[in-house]
Amino acid sequence: MTSTDEHHALALDLGSSSVRAVLGSYRQGVISTEEVFRLHHQVVDDQGALTWDLERIMDGARRSIVEAAGRLGRAPDSIGIDTWGVDYGLLDAQGELLRAPRAYRDGRMARWAADLDQVISPEAAWRATGILPQQINTVYQLYADLRQEPDLVDRVDRFLPLPDLVAYLLGAPAGAGRAIASTTGLASPGARHWAPQVLEATGIPERWMPPLVDDATVAGTTPEGITIVRPGGHDTACAVHALGLRGDEARLFISSGSWSLIGAVVPHPVLDEAALRAGLTNEVRTDGGIRLLRNLTGFWLLQECQRSWNEPDTGALVKAAGECTSLGVVIDPDDALFATPGDMPAKIAHWCRDHYAVEPEGPAQTVRLILESLACAHAAYAQGLQDVVGDLLDPASPIHLVGGGARNSLLPAMTAAACNRRVVVGTPEASALGNILAQLKATGAVEPDSRGEVLRRSVSLVDVDPSDSIVPPGAFDIMRERLLNATVR
Repeated sequence: MTSTDEHHALALDLGSSSVRAVLGSYRQGVISTEEVFRLHHQVVDDQGALTWDLERIMDGARRSIVEAAGRLGRAPDSIGIDTWGVDYGLLDAQGELLRAPRAYRDGRMARWAADLDQVISPEAAWRATGILPQQINTVYQLYADLRQEPDLVDRVDRFLPLPDLVAYLLGAPAGAGRAIASTTGLASPGARHWAPQVLEATGIPERWMPPLVDDATVAGTTPEGITIVRPGGHDTACAVHALGLRGDEARLFISSGSWSLIGAVVPHPVLDEAALRAGLTNEVRTDGGIRLLRNLTGFWLLQECQRSWNEPDTGALVKAAGECTSLGVVIDPDDALFATPGDMPAKIAHWCRDHYAVEPEGPAQTVRLILESLACAHAAYAQGLQDVVGDLLDPASPIHLVGGGARNSLLPAMTAAACNRRVVVGTPEASALGNILAQLKATGAVEPDSRGEVLRRSVSLVDVDPSDSIVPPGAFDIMRERLLNATVR
């Protein structure tokens, strides 16, 4: 296929609250996108265990394909699946799913995390995988599963990361893309193979583990003959793929969604002491390079507030936040208090009273507090990344911001001011666009090295200066200092 041919790629962009399908049409060197389907889903409390409604998710995925075919008058040429990280499915010897996948916010890991840290220290696990040990990680989840249900050793035939599970259920052979596999805490740095010392220490049978395969490659076909592509699997890997950077370029990026992932695009894993002390993790990119990043709580705070307020209009809340007075303080988005669902406005107010003896007055000031807090967290982690990467990263280069935060009228400018650094705002549809780009490469619709050119023709970027913020850089410095004083007392 030549780069001038028409190709229709369907990105199944599965988030933790919705099934979204974005149809990408590639014509004359330009990608146009259209959301063709969306279905809400949420975690389910199944007798005390938080699980995903996989039947609803798969129903949404299949309906997405039907809807895309209806729009086109024929089936799409290819599909690719990206999801959030760390969750998975367990198959039996007949290839059937043993149970609904557990959600990463399920509480079982907390009961067993200390045991796992004794079996293999966090430092040893980090050196074996390049991944920061966290309780939500797949390795902690599987360890907890085996402690709670020892008979799983014999009942399970295959473990599949969530995007590869969806691909399997749509018709692809069992396998795991390197990008999503790298997030599990079970693969070697760069995810060239599974990490034997981690599997041995945790008691996870090696026979469970699927073959590791390169991303942006064909995974299989659906029963209807549609090509299934592994586009990177993890939504952040797809979002970073949509930056269009070369493999040897080093840049800072923020993928802003329910989680804010702030990282540096680098060619190879960074495994020195500085990276370990900074709490960084080495996740694989769709093109095989590395995303050296930190994972911090993002718009989860706002989403939970909206759920409590029963207010779905994010734009109205952000507008009101821009018109109200700043509280002059920020919260720590990663505080354990905010990690679980339930009355987030009250939790935020309680945290502010406890640490500053003040609290936000109403939704608008709460939203402003959330946005300013995310901007301060972005600045702290950006500086940490710059310190670790050093000369590899030009300190004058901008930060690339993509994902849901690109829709927000305040967050990019606040981030620029807090970091005192330009921010280049890309597409809110970065995950879907990166997914589509991987499909175009895998199917030969575009040349492997033409991704950057295609992006420049397809996406408009916005340059944001620190002076564009309603909050000056100096005010963010003061708020960060107040936060430091409040949290070390």
